[in-house]
Amino acid sequence: MGKATAIYYFSATGNSLAVALELAEKLGAPDPISIPGTFMLDDPYAAAREADRVGFVFPVHRATLPEMVRGFIEMMPKRADCYYFAVSTYTVFGCNEFWDIDEILAAEGSFLNYAAGVRTMGNVGLGTPGSRLVEKRLVSISKQVDEIVEAVTYFKESSFRRSSKLLGMLVKKYTDRRRRSLVFNINQGCKKCGVCVQVCPANNIEFIDGEGGGVAPIRSDKCEACYACLHWCPANAIETRRKLHTHYHHPNIKPEQLRMVNPVQSKSEASETDVSRSVSA
Repeated sequence: MGKATAIYYFSATGNSLAVALELAEKLGAPDPISIPGTFMLDDPYAAAREADRVGFVFPVHRATLPEMVRGFIEMMPKRADCYYFAVSTYTVFGCNEFWDIDEILAAEGSFLNYAAGVRTMGNVGLGTPGSRLVEKRLVSISKQVDEIVEAVTYFKESSFRRSSKLLGMLVKKYTDRRRRSLVFNINQGCKKCGVCVQVCPANNIEFIDGEGGGVAPIRSDKCEACYACLHWCPANAIETRRKLHTHYHHPNIKPEQLRMVNPVQSKSEASETDVSRSVSA
């Protein structure tokens, strides 16, 4: 390509990771870098400092971008000569995520050059998708990614507008209230495997060793409300007040790809598992 590209992502059930991986492959870019995983790095922004193009891939949370993604972009050194692009994954509609990123960048003399939403499979709210819908949606996602690759390759600009400010405020107020009251319960089916601890991007789940141990009550203070713990639990032992009849995670993503990026790992553990510059970086 002749141009260096860095892609950062946030993913819970694998939708955004799958999009980030496909983007990186088709752009000829290095493996995408997990935003939660950057907590293990001495310089979280090393790739962004050297790249000509910097992209962010993430799901829409509460009508905007996830809090962890927002914090990452706010702290990132900005460059006026860099091409910034963002890709959000959503189920029903996006909202103000691109406008919000542009405001963050503009505060330091940069701006969001290109943005696109990719409709994927949902994991909360209206229920989880059936296999037929997943197959159909996967084909559509790949076509959408091709369009994004075409645009980013040639440094195209895109216009995006803020959705209804009132709509965004209402959605955020409603989802903020739900987030504060969100309670994850662990039922008797828990096998004490620790998968939930490993896939939680916020390092918000504690595993108690020893006899009678297991997953401690899941705190709400740092929860990103991403539902990774619920959907990746192999025993379906994690529940919310609104019980889901089915669980979902992206069919082409394995939990190991998310386990490797959890900030609970030390840098030595990351080195031992050879993930410093792997799929999950």
